[in-house]
Amino acid sequence: MANREIIYIWDPLCGWCFSFSPVISRLEAEFSGKVDFEIVSGGLAIGDRVGPVSQKAVFIKKRLPDVERISGVKFGEKYIQLLDEGTSIGDSLPPSIAFNVFKSFRPANSLKFAASIQYAYFSEGKDLNNIKTYLGIAEQFEVNKHGFMERYEDPFYRDLTEVIFRMTKSWGMEKYPSLVEKQDSGIRVIQKGYATYEELKEKIASIL
Repeated sequence: MANREIIYIWDPLCGWCFSFSPVISRLEAEFSGKVDFEIVSGGLAIGDRVGPVSQKAVFIKKRLPDVERISGVKFGEKYIQLLDEGTSIGDSLPPSIAFNVFKSFRPANSLKFAASIQYAYFSEGKDLNNIKTYLGIAEQFEVNKHGFMERYEDPFYRDLTEVIFRMTKSWGMEKYPSLVEKQDSGIRVIQKGYATYEELKEKIASIL
């Protein structure tokens, strides 16, 4: 019997998704052999939402204590410095392209690569608009940096990423993180927004 397929919709610039990384990792381990977890980028900051982090820094800093309290995941001082400086451009497209490029090399490690991108940003304050950020991470997964760079610059992966953005929007998924089950007739929503491991373990178990 084929495994059930659950799609995790995330965004590299989503703080709640950063906090959700330990949860989705535990779920993947818990339901190994029963559920295949796919991960796709939703597109939080695209189009007219692209801009310097200074535009949302006050709102983000106000919310961070709640995110940390609920999830138990801490944001790094270098990320806070990035918010205070305010000049970094928040754009979901570059990291999402990098993510899809990585998937073309190592699909089985997609969740780990996504978590590594978010750690680089939310803990280390690294620039997600700079390909060097991804080259270092990709090498940790034994992906050749020259091959990675070649695909990153290929318009195919930009087009693919934008198609995936439109697909998730067509599902009504504009809140991250979210989980849906892929079915023959379409998708069934499991969760919109952050939830704990215990809550989602129960939901997924009931589906199975």
